[in-house]
Amino acid sequence: MSRAYLPTLLLLALVIEGSLYPFFMPERYGSDLIMVPRFLVVLLVFIGIFTGRSTSLVYALCFGVIYDVVYTELLGVYVFGFAVVGYVFALSYKQIQDSILVPILLALVAVALFDYYQYGLFRLIGITDMGGQAFVFDRLLPTLLLNGALAIVVLYPVKKLCMHVQHNSRLRER
Repeated sequence: MSRAYLPTLLLLALVIEGSLYPFFMPERYGSDLIMVPRFLVVLLVFIGIFTGRSTSLVYALCFGVIYDVVYTELLGVYVFGFAVVGYVFALSYKQIQDSILVPILLALVAVALFDYYQYGLFRLIGITDMGGQAFVFDRLLPTLLLNGALAIVVLYPVKKLCMHVQHNSRLRER
């Protein structure tokens, strides 16, 4: 049963990110700020840190495909972005796992790089015409604030869940 915990958590994040969060967005209430939830990116970084690269990469590819098919018109944008995040930021060193600040900072760096990647790609193909300064101040900083708050809240529960899943996996292997 514990095998289903991480995919269920990621699926819940996908649903919250795409269907529940739009009701609480600041731009819906007249603000110029754009807060983009990147809950999947944060969770993929944490899963990579606490379970390893291969697990994070598999989940990144699977949920990237789902995200592309369900929410976007361009197939491959999220698959590639999530896969890079899931692989590069899966630093499962003991010093990082024991730290509180480092996983949160890694998640924020991953969110920032993912947003820059998406912005650059969309700017290149003409989907957005937002300027660089407007992107940083109106979108990137509020996005980092939102996802940083989420990272702080979910770090400990996700760490415990990953440790539980790994422990049960080792027991099944015996």
